[in-house]
Amino acid sequence: MIDLSTLNPAQITVLGSAFCVMLSMHFTSQLLSQHLFYWKNPKEQKAIIIIILMAPLYATVSFVGLLDIRGSKEFFTFLESVKECYEALVIAKFLALMYSYLNISISGNTVPDEIKGREIHHSFPMTLFQVWLLRTVLNFWGEWIFSS
Repeated sequence: MIDLSTLNPAQITVLGSAFCVMLSMHFTSQLLSQHLFYWKNPKEQKAIIIIILMAPLYATVSFVGLLDIRGSKEFFTFLESVKECYEALVIAKFLALMYSYLNISISGNTVPDEIKGREIHHSFPMTLFQVWLLRTVLNFWGEWIFSS
């Protein structure tokens, strides 16, 4: 057994992080085994499995970030870039999963009946990308540039 009173705070932090990584791996393996055992809806469950695998990846990247051994900074940078790419994949799969739950076709140009004809209000950053505003700004800058 490890005597925690003899460890410095950095070592306790690394041990706690390692415990959390193992806990994350345990729960992830449980969820994965249950999804693989009850494989009823492959399209949705593939997306769910990709989402489930995000937790141990984040835990591993955080653990490697705490380590201070030779080469860990380069490996952490590599893992961080893998994590960012995987995060984009998870967001896309989550959106696809929500579309499949709502029976919305991703490939088709169909709008659900519930939102047809409704005006959609956007908050501040998204209002900058509305078509009429972009046309107004581009027309203004075009006139200003070509008039001089």
